[in-house]
Amino acid sequence: MLYYIPRMNNVYRKIKLFGESLADQKISAFTLSERFYSPFFQTPSHSHEKSLFCFVIKGSYTETYGNRSINCSPSDFLFHASDFPHAEQYHRNGGHSFIVEVEADWLKSIREQIDFPTFSVDFKCGTLPELGAKLYREFRNFDSLSSLIIEGVMMEIAGETARTISFKEKHSPLWLKRIETLLLERYAESFSLTELAEFARVHPIHLAQTFRKFHNITIGQFVRKLRLENAKNQLLKTRNTCTEIAASNGFSDQSHFTRLFKTHFGITPHQFRQNNS
Repeated sequence: MLYYIPRMNNVYRKIKLFGESLADQKISAFTLSERFYSPFFQTPSHSHEKSLFCFVIKGSYTETYGNRSINCSPSDFLFHASDFPHAEQYHRNGGHSFIVEVEADWLKSIREQIDFPTFSVDFKCGTLPELGAKLYREFRNFDSLSSLIIEGVMMEIAGETARTISFKEKHSPLWLKRIETLLLERYAESFSLTELAEFARVHPIHLAQTFRKFHNITIGQFVRKLRLENAKNQLLKTRNTCTEIAASNGFSDQSHFTRLFKTHFGITPHQFRQNNS
């Protein structure tokens, strides 16, 4: 397997899998690998060429996605979506993990049948860590039936992953609430979808889809509405000029602000202030 590591211009270059390979096996659409990581081993920010599952056997490490970090310990089970940047910092005892890379065609066929995540996610309890352990035991005690069993367990893992994510997101997920809070507090600033996704530790596509699902508008429309509502309040409560109000609310210039304000409220900022003075 290869990793993508960003160069200075954010173009990713390919390098080999991190850590020391202890054993590996190719089975159908899966490449299974047992890997060792030395104490305090640290990876740069990188993303995967292929999506993968990781079962932590021994040791511990900190996984960082943008501004968010989680601690991974034995029996944790993780899914890493391809092209989702992250980095690891192993602790005093190093690490020992079991990794299953999945071919893109297999994952595509799964997503045609179930709502499988397009973002990275971790599971610390429940059925999925148990299935990860079962997969690892089969890998270590390989026999003539192991290939069939491993393929079956991978199907179970795919289904259970989709079910767990679906259950969690019947209500607004906590990461979405963090995004909402960030936008409410810093709506005048400019954020890319990728930056917001890294903050929430989800895939940009999943962020966009989930935000629209709960708000019925895009993130950009949500931010624009916040800016316009705040600008309207400033027109009522301050004597700031339209140019000053436009700049303080993140609009590129006064003409841009005026055009959007009229589209949203049906009246120009100047007319609104005159009518309410």
